[in-house]
Formats: sequence, structure tokens, C-alpha cells
Amino acid sequence: MKYTNFLNELKSTEQLVTAFFHDQLAATRKIQPSILETCTMSYIRGGGKKLRPGVLMLACKAVGGNPEQALPAAAAVELFHTWTLVHDDIIDNDHVRRGVPTVHKTAEHYALETLGLKGAVAAKYGTDTAILTGDIQHGWSISMLSDNLVRGGIKPEVALRLITILQIDVLRTLVEGEVLDVDFGLFHSIYDLSEEQILDMLWRKTGILYEFCAVAGAMIGKNSAEYDEEVNALKQFCSLCGTAFQVKDDILGLVGKSAELGKPVGSDIREGKKTLLVLEALRNADDKQKAIIFEALGNSQATEDQISKCTKTIIDLGGVEKAHKTALHFVEKALPNLAKISPSPSRDLLNDWAGYMIDRNV
Repeated sequence: MKYTNFLNELKSTEQLVTAFFHDQLAATRKIQPSILETCTMSYIRGGGKKLRPGVLMLACKAVGGNPEQALPAAAAVELFHTWTLVHDDIIDNDHVRRGVPTVHKTAEHYALETLGLKGAVAAKYGTDTAILTGDIQHGWSISMLSDNLVRGGIKPEVALRLITILQIDVLRTLVEGEVLDVDFGLFHSIYDLSEEQILDMLWRKTGILYEFCAVAGAMIGKNSAEYDEEVNALKQFCSLCGTAFQVKDDILGLVGKSAELGKPVGSDIREGKKTLLVLEALRNADDKQKAIIFEALGNSQATEDQISKCTKTIIDLGGVEKAHKTALHFVEKALPNLAKISPSPSRDLLNDWAGYMIDRNV
């Protein structure tokens, strides 16, 4: 299998990160009430590929660092990513994530079945608890960077630099991307948007955190807060590949399989997501084809038949092909940055990650 070594590396990282979370949970004060702990750990226990921790650990090893020292940061970035998912699921009103109920739905079910709340009151309890869950996860991720990194031998100035980058640059950029995504859905016709605007939004939502993984891994590997040539090369590489990842996610949201993705296929269409696939399809569509697309796009009550016809039309009009070529372009632009990193098995695995961004089915 083409990506066996990379996927084995991811599996190893997933095991290390999951074990680290459980050790941390056992060593700290129990999260109360119990529903809050359940929600905090839900997506962690629910699996996930742990791509961001994997990339961080590989960046550390690629510059000659000790991956054990990077483990707290790998766990921190997964937890930071997780709180953004919890809040994103509220915004999108998604009911399933990674094959399990989303956090706000988990808390809502708890309110219905255990607390005896009903209807809108139970739903509000679910939303409120999910928002607070994200707050717990966010704060916990920062404590992992501040306390665990330094106790593992990383210089305090490196930990402080990474916290500053994460809390100022990454957080702001991620939220900007999320707001743009919401604005695009509510206030903009697809015809108002350019390819560049959509790609910028995708980079803000996804590319920036992969960029941070590269910087964090490399700085920890070097135990230095300096941006040298290797740190910058890995930063650019992961930023571009991270954007390719999100473009591929949009493709899978249209043509993937629900069981593999852990969420309903077609939800992006019902939510009216403004993607490169839709933009390209509408550029090439006649009036009849446009009618088929808009019958489902942004229609939360769209039938499976309407979704199926919309999907086929987008594919027939070159939407998937265009998005695939765009993702491939980002990866091809990213790869020369790896030439600035000394040859090693970890560099080879980063190269495999870039290919995996394009070829993956989940």
C-alpha cells in the first residue's frame, strides 16, 4: 500500500497522544460535572486520524529533535483543533462527527434522558454545554504547552513563543476564516465570490493550524524560538498542504461515503457551502443545470434525490476535477520546501503526507 509507512506513523502518534490525554486526565482534578468530562473527551475517544499531531511530531524529527519532547505540543494542538470542531458543529448544526453524536447533541441527549429537560430547553442545555466544553479544551491545550513542554526540557522562551503564536496569530486567523465561511453562506451569492476568496477562507480555517504544527514541531526539535531557514521551509510546506487538505475535504463532502467520513454526505450542499466545486460547476452550467444545483444548495430540506442530482451535475460540470487540480497545485507548490530539509525518514514521511492529502478517501 502506497502510504503504509505514513499511516503506521499516524497510528503510532494517535496511540501516544491518546495515552497522554488519559495520563493528563488522571493526574489532574476531575472535570465536573461528569457530562462536561464526557463532552471534553468525546472526540478524543472517538478516534480521528490525529493528522495535526502527526505532522508536528514529524516536523520535530525532521530537524533532528526528540519526539518525546514534542508529545505535549502534539496533544495540545489536537485539543486546540478539537475545541474549534465543537464550536464549528454548533454553527453548522451538525449532528454527527467521526461517527458519533456531536458534543452539543451528546449534551442535549443527556439533558433529555438524565435531567428530564424537554424540547428547546434541552437543546439550549446542549449548546451551552458544548460552548463551555470548547472553553475547557482551549484552556487545557494552552496548559499543555506552558507546563508540560517546560517540564520536558524545552526552554521557557520556546513555550512562550508558541503560546503567543497560537493565541494571537492562529486563533485570530481561524476565527476570521470561520466568520468568512458563515458570511459567505448567509450574505453572498456564489457569483459574488472569487476562487481566491474561497481559497483564502480555506487557508484561514485549516492551513494556518497546519502551519503552526510545522513551526511548533521544528522549534521544539531545535529547542529554539528562532525562525531559521528550516523552520520557515516547514512552515510554508505545511501551510500549503494544509490548504490542499481542506480542498480535498470539500471534494469528499460531495463524493465521499458517509460511513468512512463519519458524517452525512450532502451536508455541505444542504448548508449551502460556497466551495470551489460549486463555483466551477456554476461557471459551466446552463440554466437547467443551475436550477438543479440551486434546488438543493442551501436547502436544509433537500431530498436525497435532489442531493444526488445536484452532486451528479456538479461532477459532470467539472467541479470535482477543478478542485482536485487546485489541491494538487498546492501540494506541488509545497514540495520544493522539503528540499531545504536534510534527507531523513521523517522528511520522506512528510513527503508522503503531501501525497496523502490528495489521494485519501477519508
